[in-house]
Amino acid sequence: INKLYSSRVSEKSELTGDMLSLILASCLLGLAFGDPTIIFKEEFEDASWEERWVTSTHKGSDAGDFIWSAGKFYGDADKDKGIQTSKDARFYGLSAKFDQSFDNTGKSLVIQFTVKHEQNIDCGGGYVKVFDSNLDQKDMHGDSPYHIMFGPDICGPGTKKVHVIFNYKGQNLLVKKDIRCKDDEMTHLYTLILRSDNTYEVKIDNKKVESGDLESDW
Repeated sequence: INKLYSSRVSEKSELTGDMLSLILASCLLGLAFGDPTIIFKEEFEDASWEERWVTSTHKGSDAGDFIWSAGKFYGDADKDKGIQTSKDARFYGLSAKFDQSFDNTGKSLVIQFTVKHEQNIDCGGGYVKVFDSNLDQKDMHGDSPYHIMFGPDICGPGTKKVHVIFNYKGQNLLVKKDIRCKDDEMTHLYTLILRSDNTYEVKIDNKKVESGDLESDW
């Protein structure tokens, strides 16, 4: 199902924005070369997710709380539960560590997760970031250095895009292509594949929406 993959770092997944009903149902990270290796997998199947994830307190009173819920509509009230933002106009961020370090040399790296916006939001992001293992999880914020950022970002009618950002030599480099995200109220599966030949592919709901060469597109 949903998988998340990256190099020798500890994974922190950050969700931010001004929204009420963003639901992250599952996420996974792994390496694909021959038999795929799952580095990180989270399906939020029960309340124990709170033991694995650390909520950032950086925003203080401006921060919102995640709740465990299937949302307003679902296929199965129990199996479709994820973490959901609870209040409008709040900042949301939480992170979880990998159990082990890993190296993706010569392997494909796959980041994959599902997200649902249950209302027509004005401005908000539902993306994940892969951080270095020395991240201060309690103090995680928008300017915390990261390796990869991937996922949908919506702000007004002009910004409805899928971010694909890599940190290279201390700079955050945005993909040059405009990759449009989904802006309806349904659940969507976002996938980023990074291959060892320096090519990439972005999928939404398992359909390719963009691909190319890393050097050319960044």
